[in-house]
Amino acid sequence: MTDRSLIDRYAPILFHYDLYLEHIEHWGKVKQIQTSRGMFALKEAHMNRQQGEMFVQVMRKLDRLGYHQLIPIIPTKYGEYTLSTDDRSYYLMPWIDDAPYQARISREEKIVEQLGVIHRLTAKTDEYPKETIEEAYQALLQRWEMRRLELERFADEAEGRTYISPFQLTYLTHVHQMLLMVEDAKRHLKNWYDICLEKGKYRTVLCHGKASRKHTIFNQNGDPILFNFERASMDTPARDLALFCRQSFAYNLWDEEEMLRWFGTYDRNISLLDEEKELLFGYLCFPEPVLFSLQLYLQQKQEKPELYHVQRLEKRFHMMRKVHRLKGYLIKKEEQTAQFEQQQ
Repeated sequence: MTDRSLIDRYAPILFHYDLYLEHIEHWGKVKQIQTSRGMFALKEAHMNRQQGEMFVQVMRKLDRLGYHQLIPIIPTKYGEYTLSTDDRSYYLMPWIDDAPYQARISREEKIVEQLGVIHRLTAKTDEYPKETIEEAYQALLQRWEMRRLELERFADEAEGRTYISPFQLTYLTHVHQMLLMVEDAKRHLKNWYDICLEKGKYRTVLCHGKASRKHTIFNQNGDPILFNFERASMDTPARDLALFCRQSFAYNLWDEEEMLRWFGTYDRNISLLDEEKELLFGYLCFPEPVLFSLQLYLQQKQEKPELYHVQRLEKRFHMMRKVHRLKGYLIKKEEQTAQFEQQQ
């Protein structure tokens, strides 16, 4: 039987759907709700009322465009799609079991194909004055500069200590290479800025913002069904792809050929423009995952053993070096393709 306190907590929410709670299981932020009318998924999201309204608009837009590879939202008996408190929102979905995945191609290749479809359906190119492009460029550049300072500050503090911990020693071994990647990322960002200035416009698409296998269910046919569009927004496709790649690197023993298949699959739906490629390379080169590991260490070094943080940091360094090699591989492939096309 479900604990009485859980029934008291969620029964008022389910009342809006005329559902009587019989049993509840926690699947992270998603609650599996068993009722006399079947099984449902109740999502508790950290969205305020305004964010909840934006989320509903995104879901309705995708429905109007005929995109249905997602888990739909069930409206309340009053026609509302989210129920909001001051800082949280709830919404209900049908419960869909995740079937065993047996397809030959990777899950990530199927997910990136759906990103390509969504981006193609929602792509919009607008002209922007120089001031707007300058503002976007400076905002990201300043953000990266602040994060570079964080990387350097920790290195300086570690070097000044009499006793250097294993985590600090690992960090100091690789930090110089990470700082070089920061400069590489800034160079790609400058290329993006220069191309956008010359064109006087740039393209935006509806970005999922959290696309990964954690936010995807695969049906019995191996088809992906996306969910968690809570942070979806109109933005550059480069950002969505970069976030997807960072989320996906942890799951795959990927190589350059695998990544080429990802981008080739995406390209069959919508091709990245030159400036978007530059921005994507910039996002991928910037050692954000290393910074996340550093921040986690500073927050939890008393809660987790040192070895845990060292191994986590080593994995992030290895990933960043691999990404850097991948970027060079992709650029070389593009140059070879361009030369071949010129010769035809």
